[in-house]
Amino acid sequence: MLESQINKFLSLPELKFTKKRNLKNYVIEFECYKTNEFEVCPKCATKSYKVHDRVFVHIKDIPIRNKLIFLKIKKRRFKCPNCKSVFREPIPGIKKGFKTTQRFRSHIRWCASNFSDLKRVTKQLQCSSWLVYTAFYEQLKLENKKWQNEWSSTVGVDEHSFLRNSKSHSTEFTSIFVDYNNNRVREAILGRSMDDLENSRIMDIKGRENVKNVVMDMSGSYKKFVTKHFPNAIITCDKFHVVKLFNHALNRIRIEVMKHPYFLKSRNSPVRRLYLKNHERLSFSERHVVRHINSLFPELKEMYKFKERMLFIYNIKGFKRARKAMTKLTDEMAQSGRKIVQSLRKTVVKWRREILNYFRTRLTNGRTEGYNRKAKLIQRKAYGYRNFENYRLRLIYDCR
Repeated sequence: MLESQINKFLSLPELKFTKKRNLKNYVIEFECYKTNEFEVCPKCATKSYKVHDRVFVHIKDIPIRNKLIFLKIKKRRFKCPNCKSVFREPIPGIKKGFKTTQRFRSHIRWCASNFSDLKRVTKQLQCSSWLVYTAFYEQLKLENKKWQNEWSSTVGVDEHSFLRNSKSHSTEFTSIFVDYNNNRVREAILGRSMDDLENSRIMDIKGRENVKNVVMDMSGSYKKFVTKHFPNAIITCDKFHVVKLFNHALNRIRIEVMKHPYFLKSRNSPVRRLYLKNHERLSFSERHVVRHINSLFPELKEMYKFKERMLFIYNIKGFKRARKAMTKLTDEMAQSGRKIVQSLRKTVVKWRREILNYFRTRLTNGRTEGYNRKAKLIQRKAYGYRNFENYRLRLIYDCR
């Protein structure tokens, strides 16, 4: 009974347990052998029953209760009756030439995902850092193959910084595509230009006609790519990025008109915080301060009014009412003589359809921004990545 249980839980398929040996306090060795009567020649696929000789191999297996497990396998070498070649019998669960089992390499993936650093993994499993590094990304590649499904109906697109190029000293970006239906990162590619997107793995994923909604920021390359390769998709511009445009223009005017050193402080300026905050969330005293500053600077008052009107539009219910309010806002902005207001109006008019699509779909890019935050956390934990393929595997696995 004990032997059958050990064969079931410890041994690999087609292996039979024969002996247990305690080498040290934390090392256990199990002797076992394969029970098949014949093997098939890997060269000519002929059955071979003749045993040429026998050898012992030591294979490291998954630890049990912090004790290292080694399998001492008595392997046979067969001689093919057809081509006369000598070959060693294969064992399921151990790749040819490997000194570790597949479940041990899968255990490395689990440890590397849950421990704080790879040094702890090497100490826990008593193996080299090279084995941990190699087995970890090998297992990530196998795990990510399980999630290679078609495109879903809703997709989010965004980018985040990857590393700084040592030659051009420019920042390289990673574009991520988020599956909203399954709540995971579907794919990550290096670059954000049209050529980078068209020459990536994105083109190999099937079911692009299934995508009905795409949420993104105001990126011209993303818009061009989605329009060309996702024919049935409705593009929705994220409302956070639209409000951010108005806040950026408002802050530029504030810095321009307020020449007093008190107003030219950095991001900690209390005036800056008051102007970026929604007017409805200001206290009575804060509203009084904003009104007083606006009375002194008409340019700032005008841009502040446009920003608050944009926030009000996003609280409107109904596509038609929002469209009328958007038209009224852009008409009022057209009457302004300021260059920064005209530039902002031009951008809003260019993305008018995508901005108004929010009132049809009510989708935001918040989930994609959350995965961007997680991607940056992965980079910080690893102290940066040099190999993008390894970073891509880790990102898709942790955000599955």
